[in-house]
Amino acid sequence: MNAILDRRHIRLVTERTVEHFLQRLFLRDVPIRNLCIVSPFINTLEGSRYTLKDLSKKIMDERISTYVVTRPPTDPYHEEAIAILSDNDWVEIRYNESIHAKVYVSSALPESESFALFGSGNLTSRSVVDNIEIGMMIVAQGLGRPLVDELYYWANNRLRVLGETKLHKRIRGKWR
Repeated sequence: MNAILDRRHIRLVTERTVEHFLQRLFLRDVPIRNLCIVSPFINTLEGSRYTLKDLSKKIMDERISTYVVTRPPTDPYHEEAIAILSDNDWVEIRYNESIHAKVYVSSALPESESFALFGSGNLTSRSVVDNIEIGMMIVAQGLGRPLVDELYYWANNRLRVLGETKLHKRIRGKWR
């Protein structure tokens, strides 16, 4: 019986993995407390259903404290993406040269609406549209809840504060 229940909360995604995460983020109508994005490479997501500008607007409009860990940009596409995110008062950006993990966590209110994705997909349009990627989508209900909590803890409370993870830009947004 538990194996059947698990499938509702943990799902293997084999196509457009990052887009599944973004779609759930955009289509859910629940307050998001925090967003954690761990991706070595980020671009503007042009040509995708949800662009980085769309994501940044959602973050700004809804005042979602967002924590991004990525590699220091060395390519123009990555620099352009960092510029978009840097303009957002609700986004913190940290660099870690060793990052290879791809983890996305949306912490919501109520907590049962939180969800996460981890797998092979970067936050790039190529990863969304062209590459063969795989990931696990987890919803914070049932047996999925401790997994989402653990991914959030790892991204926000471990990786983000490692000595080699350097702050590039802090959150400047203030709640009134």
